[in-house]
Amino acid sequence: MRFRFLASVALALAASSWGRAAVVVIGNYTDSEITFRLAEPGGKAKPHKLHSNHVVPLFVTGPVDLSYTANGKETKLRLDTYNAYVFLPDDATGFRFEGLELPGDPLERDTRIDPNPVPRDPPVKVPVTLLVDDAEQRTEKVWQAELRKRFDEAAGVLEKGAGVKFVLDGFDTWKSDPDAKDTAELLAGLEKVVKPKGGGLVVGYTSRRIDPMTDPSFGAGRGLSGRHILVREWAPKSDDERTEVLIHFLAKALGGVGSPDPGSALRPQLGDGYALRQGAVLRLDPLNALLLNLWGEERRRAAGVTLETLSPANRARLMRVYQGLLKAAPGDPLVIEYIETLERPRKNEGGVSDRPRPAVDAGARAGVARAVIRAVRERARRNTGSDALRGDALTAEYVRVAVEAALRSPGPEVVPGVLLGLGIALDDVGVLLYDAVTSAAVRGLETDAERKARAAALGNPTLAGRRDLCRQFFLGCAVNALVPGGAEGVAVGRAVRELHSPANLCLPALAAELAGGAFAQAAFADADLLHRVAKSFTAADYLPLTAGLRDGLSAAKFEELYGGTSDWRFLAVLADIRARVRELKLDR
Repeated sequence: MRFRFLASVALALAASSWGRAAVVVIGNYTDSEITFRLAEPGGKAKPHKLHSNHVVPLFVTGPVDLSYTANGKETKLRLDTYNAYVFLPDDATGFRFEGLELPGDPLERDTRIDPNPVPRDPPVKVPVTLLVDDAEQRTEKVWQAELRKRFDEAAGVLEKGAGVKFVLDGFDTWKSDPDAKDTAELLAGLEKVVKPKGGGLVVGYTSRRIDPMTDPSFGAGRGLSGRHILVREWAPKSDDERTEVLIHFLAKALGGVGSPDPGSALRPQLGDGYALRQGAVLRLDPLNALLLNLWGEERRRAAGVTLETLSPANRARLMRVYQGLLKAAPGDPLVIEYIETLERPRKNEGGVSDRPRPAVDAGARAGVARAVIRAVRERARRNTGSDALRGDALTAEYVRVAVEAALRSPGPEVVPGVLLGLGIALDDVGVLLYDAVTSAAVRGLETDAERKARAAALGNPTLAGRRDLCRQFFLGCAVNALVPGGAEGVAVGRAVRELHSPANLCLPALAAELAGGAFAQAAFADADLLHRVAKSFTAADYLPLTAGLRDGLSAAKFEELYGGTSDWRFLAVLADIRARVRELKLDR
């Protein structure tokens, strides 16, 4: 059964007992506790109870089946990962289940079981220092106890909902500007005089009087771009409402944005009495809960992640959620800023994000590459008899054994080691060994005897049925791992030199090498790509269409058709090849 999606609705947040991989957010907007069952494909259904006015993020390995009984009738639904859903009151059946509508299409990979789920425990930790300014009148013992209690409550809400644990990293004081007219000026002063520790946050409480007619806000922060939060003490008046204010700004520091949900701590108007009502819950709304879980996933990968350095997959997921929240609550400046940043072109010639790569030890990379080459060589020796693999199937098998060998030595060298090792292992003519750009990194990774044995046993691994496309693709992988900034130049130079060889220039081979470079960039951006290709590696997924690209161009024919390498006609061909590579869905 399928269900219709709501354009927007207000939701809640609570805790989860599941601790792995992808996330599904479910909320209960009815007045009663709801029991439902959740089953992963092939697994046994597990019962869950969801209290009224709560939302639970559930962590699963892929799409799951949710079932519930309403008015004596059982309903079963398939839920996609990285989406939010809600139980709503219904006059006819008591309640119904609907999903929140997110713009665009989900990633194809989110509709499948993840073969390598990533554990989410323990939670990501974010240290926070709490400060009061010199206008504070309470004794140190009193204000520290009150702020500690408030902080613990706010941190508990966010840990249950987002899997991010805020940890108190100490107390301090700061001197605020007595002439500051609003929270923005006080925040700027806090940023000048207090430096955050490591990768933590600073929360500065001020007791300075601010004219509510000039500035009615309860605090100020800069969202993802800042590490300081300014909060007015004594406003709002109740403890629960002050805790809600802290949740509001801590959530925004993690990537949260405004929500139209009248019960969310990220609604525009705090201090409106909601937290004092019967049945009120200090919570987020489901779309912000989904956002924070995605950001938590990214922070596990890289603590200092930003909008510019997101993995391609979570970049696409976050864009959909931010666009959904903007549609529900137009005008929020933070969500507009984030969407504009995510929409900025960040693609180079390969078609995928080219963000800074982690430092790699050349010796450790060489060790991984040797393991890859050895695994391919040994598999090639066993590929005999009537069951011997050939063509594209043989290439896929070599990729599988290469990744499995590399993953036995986890670390930042796995990705470059796999890329370099495959480039060498599937190169039966020694291109990398004799190229001045790559020879220094390649020499010594196998002996002359090992090289000859490998080439003799390698067989005929292909991509799209062509041996040359397979070789060039993995050459592109290796070169991008060694000289990422110059990979395209190396590929074009290699192709042009072929004008004077018996094989002549092959534009499909150039496209394959550029695709290999794009694959390398995608692997550096999302190491999980290696796990996926170990399960399935097909030319259709990673090789661009080559129809219409000329093959076997002699020097004379190249000059006739394209003039030269700087001629606009050849540059147009390069642009066409880049466009074909960009069409590959390398972040699925």
